[in-house]
Amino acid sequence: MDVKGVSIHRSGKHASSGSNSAQTVTGGELTPLKKVQRTSEFWIRATSVYAGYKATQIRSSLLRNVLGWSDERVEEEVWAKQHEKAAEQMYSICVDLRGFYLKGGQFLGARSDFIPIQICKKLSLLQDKVPPMPKEQAQAAIEAELGTPLENVFEWIDLDEPLGSASISQVHKAKLRLSQSIKSKPRLWQRIWSWLRQKDFDEIQRAQEYRKDGAGEISEMLYYNSSEVDTCFGPHRSFDPSEIAQYAPPDGTVAVKIQYPNSLPTMTMDLQSLRIWAVFLSKTEIKFDMLSAVDELAKQIKLEFDFSREARIMNAVAKQFDGLGHRILVPRSIPPLVTPRLLVMDFIDGIPITKMKDQVEFQNLPAATKRMAARQILGKVSEAYGRMILLDGLFQADGHPGNILVMKGGRIGLIDYGQSKKLPDRYRLPFAKMILALEQKDNSKICRAMQELNIETSEGDEAVKARIAWGMFDTEGTINPFDPNSPIKQVSVENFPSDLFFVLRVSQLLRGLSNGMNIHDFSAAKQWSGFARTAIRDLEGYAGNDSHDKDTSIEEYICMLPIDGYFEIPELPS
Repeated sequence: MDVKGVSIHRSGKHASSGSNSAQTVTGGELTPLKKVQRTSEFWIRATSVYAGYKATQIRSSLLRNVLGWSDERVEEEVWAKQHEKAAEQMYSICVDLRGFYLKGGQFLGARSDFIPIQICKKLSLLQDKVPPMPKEQAQAAIEAELGTPLENVFEWIDLDEPLGSASISQVHKAKLRLSQSIKSKPRLWQRIWSWLRQKDFDEIQRAQEYRKDGAGEISEMLYYNSSEVDTCFGPHRSFDPSEIAQYAPPDGTVAVKIQYPNSLPTMTMDLQSLRIWAVFLSKTEIKFDMLSAVDELAKQIKLEFDFSREARIMNAVAKQFDGLGHRILVPRSIPPLVTPRLLVMDFIDGIPITKMKDQVEFQNLPAATKRMAARQILGKVSEAYGRMILLDGLFQADGHPGNILVMKGGRIGLIDYGQSKKLPDRYRLPFAKMILALEQKDNSKICRAMQELNIETSEGDEAVKARIAWGMFDTEGTINPFDPNSPIKQVSVENFPSDLFFVLRVSQLLRGLSNGMNIHDFSAAKQWSGFARTAIRDLEGYAGNDSHDKDTSIEEYICMLPIDGYFEIPELPS
């Protein structure tokens, strides 16, 4: 990846102090008038989209029943135009209002299994083409968090072209200012031994340096909270390059994630509007408990704004994949450069999975090789999520393809852990049973697993309920809420546990990817069956006790995670 890196020294641009920078960043707070304007604008524009579809439904029905138009002609001449128009409207809502509407658009853009292709193509642009905040504002925000000019920490940082910009933050590529004296060059035999073990020597060396040089200091940080972190980053803080180098990748190249100012109040307000919208759609269009889904998102939103929490989760997930770096890679944070609003981490050099087909190297491959490569990549992505959900329960839950990178050699990089979930064991055990039931295609076992998962449905045929579960939790199944023959039109889902919403979201992500890759015979349940058996063996007779992992203990668990990611992950408090 070419970098338009701006050397701070060459540019001659020196930042003001952290306190002054903060004044540059913290403008534009939501006044009562702005809140009313934003909410009104959403409802006016969302209602326009909805009304357009209702009008098209009436028109298409008349054309079929009165004029005798065929379904193909109605689809081509009526619905295609409506989808194009709605795509532009929905994209404008997401880009203009940003906030949570942007995150929702990213998710819908990955759902080509039931979202019209015209809308998917347009909304998929949200995954990496969101307009970023100006570079002057980004520089001021980063320096406000560091409490020192950028040149004291970085050799260079690319503020002109962010690696990505999303709903609450944007990411820049940079190179740390390191002390090279502490880095020892590995000997040839060490490199060969690492290659034979399929492990990266640099990662092994970093782990040893964490334990050797950082154990005492980091262990004291195990229980810090966001307010305590803030006190460590005052104006004109001095940085020791050798301290940072203990945690840095060998070449010092990192990704710098900085939070947009005042984005939490905006996101919270957006969720209130979406909550009302969810109630309306559940009663009129979609027989699914959408309110629980929105409430679970609302619960997670505030947590997503604490980047120190994200660093802990990311490092813990990275530990899950120790020894699998030749297939799946998760970045680790640089602990001295983490605050609630700033996260400096390893740079993952890859391309978004949705852009893989556009690469010249991929386009020049024979068709059979393309299919094989796509299947292998999909398999690695699915394996990563299966391991996270079933073997540990702690998983990355921000399900859109922009967070999945394809690296050289076909490795997969998983980024962005702001929206993550710890699935309680009382749900992990029955979910593992559900996976085995789906693999065995046993309708009675599937329905029994639904009951154990506390998924409540209206009365209906067992086979129809099984089809709903298939559509929710396996890539081979599908639930199109707009299809008149959809099982969800026959049996409604009256209660869906909020703890399972992000598991559902992962399943929908994988189905969207498999559909986009034109792979229609891939079953995540079949691939995950081995992980499910391991989970059942570990949890049987252990997870039924609700006192073991009440919701209130989940965040306690996360707070106990070591920020460096190399110490043992604690057991969930009982």
